[in-house]
Amino acid sequence: MSKQTNGVYENYGVTYATLTLTDGECALTVTPEKGGMATSFTKGGEEYLWLRDKNFESTDRPRCGIPILFPNCGKPDGGVHTFGGADYPMEIHGFADLVPWQVKTAADDVIELTLAPNGLTKFVYPFDFLLTMRYTLNGPTAGLTLTVENTGDKPLPFSVGFHPYFAASKLENVSFDITAATCSENAKGEQPAAPAVLTLTKKPGSADSIRLLTGVKSPMRLTDAGNAHTVEVAFDEAVFTNGVLWQQDVESFVCMEPWNGWANSVNEAGKHIELAPGASKDFAWTITIG
Repeated sequence: MSKQTNGVYENYGVTYATLTLTDGECALTVTPEKGGMATSFTKGGEEYLWLRDKNFESTDRPRCGIPILFPNCGKPDGGVHTFGGADYPMEIHGFADLVPWQVKTAADDVIELTLAPNGLTKFVYPFDFLLTMRYTLNGPTAGLTLTVENTGDKPLPFSVGFHPYFAASKLENVSFDITAATCSENAKGEQPAAPAVLTLTKKPGSADSIRLLTGVKSPMRLTDAGNAHTVEVAFDEAVFTNGVLWQQDVESFVCMEPWNGWANSVNEAGKHIELAPGASKDFAWTITIG
């Protein structure tokens, strides 16, 4: 049975309150103030997530841990969403990872956080909503469920995704076991069929590498031959239809991400979710480490 404890993160002159679920040799830590995201997942004291040096402590968008992507995945064309004929500026991956979340529940079996509209969100996203992020831990398996509720009187358009950064010894040591329908480096245009074996290798002349996947089958798995870590990301294929693999050459991580939209999906009819007033929808997935 898991146990919840309160803690503190201190580094570079910044202090954040943390909440941690522990079950046996595994522990999952959440930092509500930093976009409500998970910031540590350990087994036997070994860290499976990755925090970017000084980025986590800054006011910049977190590029580490497990950011929650809402109301969009990626950056829309021109950096704007268009609602009712008006343009609204929108950052890459939305705003849920930029603002503090409120603690709803901090119990031994679950941590629940909430995010409601404020002045910032209304400026970039003129809708009423309630987000609830639920974290659980069962041994080496962390459960992450985002519930999106439309609390307004008009349809709520959005996409959802998660951006987990998994610690890696070296990119060359990481192999993937993933089945997908298509694989490309750009979501626009016709998508080529995915190869039987998906790889993520350093791209000459570029600082990073990416694979955009559609028709992804659950689970997605990675194995790191350098640190002997395995990670399995499992999800409902009807909810998370897309996947992303991403890395940066100068950093020691790989991202294996469940998404249900692309960068401009909220602007494109039929390519995003619209919740009716009063409706809600769950986006659940798990991470199992070994």
